[in-house]
Amino acid sequence: MTQNRSKQGGKLYLIMMIVVVAIALLGSLITKLPLPDFGMTGDIAISEAIFLVPVLVILFMDRFEPLRGMKLRVIGMPTILWTMLLSLLLLPVMALLNLLTQFLVPNAAAAMLGASTSLPLWVSLLYFAVLPPVVEEFIFRGVLFQYFRPCGLWKTALLTGLMFGLAHLNLNQFLYAFVIGIFWTMLDEATGSVFSSMISHGIVNGLNVILMYIAVGNLPENLVGEVNQARADVSSIVYLVVLAVIAGACVILAVMVIRHLAKVRGNEQKFRDALHGRDRLRGKDGRTFSPELLISLVIPIVFIGINIAMQ
Repeated sequence: MTQNRSKQGGKLYLIMMIVVVAIALLGSLITKLPLPDFGMTGDIAISEAIFLVPVLVILFMDRFEPLRGMKLRVIGMPTILWTMLLSLLLLPVMALLNLLTQFLVPNAAAAMLGASTSLPLWVSLLYFAVLPPVVEEFIFRGVLFQYFRPCGLWKTALLTGLMFGLAHLNLNQFLYAFVIGIFWTMLDEATGSVFSSMISHGIVNGLNVILMYIAVGNLPENLVGEVNQARADVSSIVYLVVLAVIAGACVILAVMVIRHLAKVRGNEQKFRDALHGRDRLRGKDGRTFSPELLISLVIPIVFIGINIAMQ
């Protein structure tokens, strides 16, 4: 049964990637069709639906079995406050990884966030800080987490983080989504609730939206160009080193916060056992990879590689 679940998880992600990549490849053709323009908010809602619909179909076919083990415990105010602190600690880590990839590729998220400033702030927060966190955490730290959890916490964290990063289909967002996705998996395991990562994901996205609105309202219009030029200068190395030191310190503090959350939630021993691999099933039941999973990982990697080569 366990092997079937991990294999089913691979099939689910394979279907997701086939659909997402196919739509991305056909995007230029679709835009030429006489279809109604739903605007940015409509595009975001549609993109989240593209991820969600295959998941719901597979869950229905699997009789919603993974949902029975999903971590849906209610979290209290202490947990929420510690989760908020963790979210703040993750921001410098994201900034560093985002900056590193920009030496190779453009900032994929900045353009969309910049365009969102034409909308009322509450609309942008709804479509960036509420909808994607709920849908994506339900899929990656909820459903896919349950499919692969018998393989062990570390394998599951790395794999779902990798899936989460690759699902963005660009190198820029892949790197920080991969790393932050691992933290969010550990957060859910420590707190025993997927609501924790939903909140953290929402806070991170929300703060980025708010900062973008502040920047647009108070900084020069050519700010992006100036920042990109600055990053190309030798002086940017100093900024990179300082940011790396800050991010490193934040990683250490983030690990401490997650461990403390496990204690706050009464999961300290269980979380420690999971970190040491004592929760992983042995033999065939502990296998992670399947042909379906490997193919599902190769598809977005090839897509990202081709996009980089064409730039």
